Amino acid sequence: MQTSKPQTSGKPKRRSDQRRIAATTLRHAVDYMDHAPVWPAPICAQGLFRPTQNGAAAQPLEVRFSSFIRNHSFDYVVRCRQALNITDQSLYFHLCQLAASSKEERVTEAHGMYETYQSVLGASGFGADSALTVVKAKPSDLAAGIGLTRTGTNTQSVLASLNRLSQTTMERRLMTGGAVAEHGSTKFLGLLCFDGEVHIVLHTESGFLARKVDGEVHRGVSWINMREQRRLAGKPAKRLHAWLSAWASPVERRLVSLDKLLIKVWGEVPSTPAIRKARMHTLRGAVKEVGELSGWTCILGDDGGSVIARKPLFVGTPAQAAKNQTIATDPLLAADAATTTQSVGTTTKVAATPTKVAATTTAVLAKPAPSLDSDELVFAL
Repeated sequence: MQTSKPQTSGKPKRRSDQRRIAATTLRHAVDYMDHAPVWPAPICAQGLFRPTQNGAAAQPLEVRFSSFIRNHSFDYVVRCRQALNITDQSLYFHLCQLAASSKEERVTEAHGMYETYQSVLGASGFGADSALTVVKAKPSDLAAGIGLTRTGTNTQSVLASLNRLSQTTMERRLMTGGAVAEHGSTKFLGLLCFDGEVHIVLHTESGFLARKVDGEVHRGVSWINMREQRRLAGKPAKRLHAWLSAWASPVERRLVSLDKLLIKVWGEVPSTPAIRKARMHTLRGAVKEVGELSGWTCILGDDGGSVIARKPLFVGTPAQAAKNQTIATDPLLAADAATTTQSVGTTTKVAATPTKVAATTTAVLAKPAPSLDSDELVFAL
């Protein structure tokens, strides 16, 4: 008896951006390179980048945060006449991505344009004589890099974003024993406009960390998946994805309260119950949007007032691949990774009043020990 083969639709299977690695981890790994190595402090700095409404009145920006770089502690104050929005955040990430590629130029004092680039960056005091990282690009290419079409309107939006970032100042203080040892200031980026091209000078920290120094692999950065950033439609979702990319683990599930995420996304405690209710609704939508990305776990906890998150593994660099392979082949290391929380950068702490949230139907996972009124990082295995 001859049996017929089952009918197939003939449609090509959709290729996933993810592949599975060793079975011991049961995790998805991202094996393409479309990432930005970003200094974690601006990602985690509360209120530095935030979703803003179109047409809203400009609000002045002043954000304070701390960072630990190469065994040195720094305090920062960032100021601007208006808040930095999510387009500014996306553009900053893309500039870090370009700085890590062949699109960047390292400019030292021997370069003929060094003093010009130093002037537009507004560097003074401590760190002013450092080598500069310069990115040269067309505004239309920058628009495409953050997921916009190459139209005149989007090009103007990119130029407006570059202007905001170039008008943002950043003071840095090197701290030793609780006292200020050195002091300096710079703009968030320097900007020179030419016919059809812009030259962008990154501030020292982001330029330094984005580059491979003396052939070394990147260290002390958060890898932002730019393909995922471009796929996300909502501005709150882009902001949530950025913060989770710096905070979440690729090995363990971590727990964070919705009240804390409200502050991480919008940079402030909601001023009224009505604003809180509207933002909470938007935040739940952003959680769902991030959770739909391949390889991500981002869902409401069974208490309805928290989010459980885990990001995909990234194997885009040799060092990260070696680390992932070690975890994948050693169950003991995998167990350690599931019980160790790594900090991603010190930011300004803001007290948030825990508020009970109506429970919703969610996936049932292993219950963590929730601490919704704590600033500590709490996670579930």
